[in-house]
Amino acid sequence: MGLDVDIKGVGFQLTRANSTARDQILPVPPPAGSGFQFQWQNAGTLESTTWEASLNIPLLQKKDLNWSTRFIFDRNRAIITELDVPPFTGGVGTAQAAENIFLFQRGERLGTFYGRDHVRECSQLPAAFASQCGGSGSQFQRNSDGWIVWTGGRDLGQGITDNLWQAQLPAGSAPWGQRLNWGMPILSRDTIANAAQVNLGNALPRWRSGWSQTFQWKRFSAYNLIDLQVDQSIWNQGYHWSLGDFMTREQDMQGRSVADARPIGYGWRAGPGIGGHPAGIGGFYDILAPGRFTMEQVTWARFRELSISYRVGRIGGRGDWTVGAVGRNLLTWTNNGYRGFDPETGVNGGNLGSSALNAIDRYNFPNLRSFTINLRSSF
Repeated sequence: MGLDVDIKGVGFQLTRANSTARDQILPVPPPAGSGFQFQWQNAGTLESTTWEASLNIPLLQKKDLNWSTRFIFDRNRAIITELDVPPFTGGVGTAQAAENIFLFQRGERLGTFYGRDHVRECSQLPAAFASQCGGSGSQFQRNSDGWIVWTGGRDLGQGITDNLWQAQLPAGSAPWGQRLNWGMPILSRDTIANAAQVNLGNALPRWRSGWSQTFQWKRFSAYNLIDLQVDQSIWNQGYHWSLGDFMTREQDMQGRSVADARPIGYGWRAGPGIGGHPAGIGGFYDILAPGRFTMEQVTWARFRELSISYRVGRIGGRGDWTVGAVGRNLLTWTNNGYRGFDPETGVNGGNLGSSALNAIDRYNFPNLRSFTINLRSSF
């Protein structure tokens, strides 16, 4: 369904499209006795709704001067409305813990990331421990990084001076019956003490837009385009992997005070117990399991293109020559300091099969800034 309006040269277009894909072909887990990892089945129904809009405004229209601007907008939502098999998880076909990052279940939006999180609010602790969580002097407190940690009632700045980083809260006295280390992040768990799998966001942006301008004055012309993507989730797997190799800025304590410093294990393996690692003492690396800490929630804009040209005309009585220059991917702006090279990223393969849906930054080479000079003619 569409609407197309033109009023004195100002053009507006609006389109709404619905599609239903029945018997969607999906790689689903077969019974364990089959001996196979997955089987292709016509397993579900996917319903998509897309909005697209554009607005074209002629700012100046004269004999030798034309200037117009154009705005575009689109938004897509794809929902699994039917699934003929039990809910299952899938990945991107690259192994290394990214094989269970998407959840396929009825009512779920396609491309939704699932992974682990650490406790950030007192209310996330079991009730008996939530009552012991609060400000200074409480058994559980929020540290300067925003995470709830066990302190045993001690001051958060005493970790090094009082040698508290090696202190432990025994499993019998800890939330979910899982041992805790002093000052370490606490892995969020469900009611049966398994590491909770929570919604970490969607690989598709909330909406996208673009703004372009076209300018022409006599023989000179110019064009520019800026792209915008709003509220997109990207799992920064490359950054996550660096936690395990102690190569991120969060693990560099240079410039931090003694009271605010963290031990090397703070960013390393998750704690012991169900869903943890026997050698772990907390930490965000978590055996490379996707988690909130390395999930980038980013809004970004890119100066996609700037082109200028000049029509020279005939040279030596021949041709109709034009000389020009084009710059692409000139600047990128992000809202919260994206920790990867380029937020316009993704990998192919896996259950979804598309880099547009597999928004995972896995050592991908960033888009290049390029400059091109061109000379063209017609005869």
